[in-house]
Amino acid sequence: MEREVPATQGIKYAGSKLKLLPRILSLARKVKPSTVFDGFAGSTRVSQAFSQEGCAVYSKVFNTAYLLNQKEPAGYGELIDYLNSLKPVDGWFTEHYGGLDDNGKSLGHDGLKSPWQRKNTRKLDTVR
Repeated sequence: MEREVPATQGIKYAGSKLKLLPRILSLARKVKPSTVFDGFAGSTRVSQAFSQEGCAVYSKVFNTAYLLNQKEPAGYGELIDYLNSLKPVDGWFTEHYGGLDDNGKSLGHDGLKSPWQRKNTRKLDTVR
């Protein structure tokens, strides 16, 4: 009987591998890795799962936030308040990924679904 997939935390992300985790781990368990390089970390779901399986995981910025951070979420309040107080700007993320709010959905100028609403990409552009 195959082991269960470890619980992971995540954010809404168009490329999340959450649904693929059972297959990914099933294949990986056949070779019993001790070290994993997650070159396309995205939401870190795969990295989190491998870390919980006991593997050393190598990735970059996003993984650091999930896998190495020991700070309680409340400890970020001041920083989050500051970033939220900045004036939103239209930039690269808004131009390429920001859709208009369409009853809770994100609709691009071309009529297709966009990954994020402009209110969120404008914050991203401001922080960037």
